Amino acid sequence: MKRLTKLLLMGTLVLGACGQNDSPHEEQLKVYTTVFPFKSMTEQIGGSHVDVKSIYPNGTDIHTFEPTQQDTLNIAKGDLFIYSSDELDPVAAKMNKAVNGSNTLAVAANLAEKQLLEHHHDHDEHEHEEVETAHDPHVWLDPVMNKAFAEEIKNRLIKLDPDNKADYNQNYQKLVKDISDIDAQLKKITQHPRRDTIYISHESIGYLANRYHFTEKGVSGMNNEEPSQQEIVTMINDINELKIPYILYEQNIPSKITDVIKAKTNTEALKFHNMSVLTDEDAKNKDVTYQSLMKENITALDQALNH
Repeated sequence: MKRLTKLLLMGTLVLGACGQNDSPHEEQLKVYTTVFPFKSMTEQIGGSHVDVKSIYPNGTDIHTFEPTQQDTLNIAKGDLFIYSSDELDPVAAKMNKAVNGSNTLAVAANLAEKQLLEHHHDHDEHEHEEVETAHDPHVWLDPVMNKAFAEEIKNRLIKLDPDNKADYNQNYQKLVKDISDIDAQLKKITQHPRRDTIYISHESIGYLANRYHFTEKGVSGMNNEEPSQQEIVTMINDINELKIPYILYEQNIPSKITDVIKAKTNTEALKFHNMSVLTDEDAKNKDVTYQSLMKENITALDQALNH
């Protein structure tokens, strides 16, 4: 009798365990993203209901990134792929097309044309050179835009998983408050700056410069194009003339040319995280978020503008 009772009890436990594993409500949504802010915002809004990964390896230069076939397969099998837009991110657009866009979210697709910054890239140094116009893709550094992106992410998670709507809404409200605080801090440090120009390793902070009324000067271009010798000389002369004390270095951008300019101008390096990807060191910190990195960026921008 004891043996029978024991077997029945074991069977009940096994069936109970199977029932828990088979419940669709216990399964996390599998989400892939491009840049880190999209990953961070999705993790914060989704909480325990999502498993989020970026397609970018740590430290990679996203301007030269080429996805593997496995990356596309992962996205096809996942519940959601989050990126900026087809126009701003051609690589992600190809991946979106490959999976027929059935489980993708382009958070910046609804931005108005006037919200996007144009970038003019010169193909050569000759007079009357051909000029290619494109939009600056670094929208994820703009806090105001990120509030709109967060809402897009929240709405899609609710559509995919309506049972956890209350959690998504609550987490979203907390995130938006944090982003509003970042916006307020940036307004404060740029209200009456000591200087109005920031030099940085590549043109990544155009949206911040536009939003908070300072001037960005990138050593390399928007897509990390190297400057000409004449451009380097001009930049060195301008920095010396304006007595610029700092140059911002980014976590994933080659710095050889920036090092040359720094040496010729006696400027000091400041770290700025463009947040396109994490570094291996960043990834060791399990609590790293868009907010924590932006807090460090605000300190660097404050130093460059006001000290």
